[in-house]
Amino acid sequence: MIDIVWFALAIFALAIGFIVFKKLVEGEGNVSNYQRRRYLMDSNAEFGLFKILVELYGKEYYIFPQVHYSHLLEPKKTDWRESRRLMGKLGHKSADFVLCDREHVVPQLVIEYDGPTHARERTKMRDGFINKAVGSAGLPILHLTVGPYTKESIKKAVDSKLT
Repeated sequence: MIDIVWFALAIFALAIGFIVFKKLVEGEGNVSNYQRRRYLMDSNAEFGLFKILVELYGKEYYIFPQVHYSHLLEPKKTDWRESRRLMGKLGHKSADFVLCDREHVVPQLVIEYDGPTHARERTKMRDGFINKAVGSAGLPILHLTVGPYTKESIKKAVDSKLT
């Protein structure tokens, strides 16, 4: 009876070893399924806003597009399980633009460029969560609605959040 148990355990260990070996050999799977995105920005309007931000603030701030919130926020000191849960809530959400000071590259302002999808209930919930999280971290956030704008109106809105 004991020999059968050891035999079964040995077969099980070999199977696990084979699976682990196969995963190591295969690596990350078929990485040839990826291609380079044509553009970093999601739309021409977003790219237009980026160019205006660079023109208005490029000498004073670094302007980064598409920054994951996990690079802007971190959980307050807590146990590792809670920390992972909190980071998981940020998921793959990213800010459209982040203005950072040039001396230490510290985020100074998050800019969200809100298009038509921001009228959806799910997106409103996401925006509400992000607004609260960013606000609780003491980082200002500015929502700009897609539509006609001028350099002056953008400057006024951004300046009001930076001061």
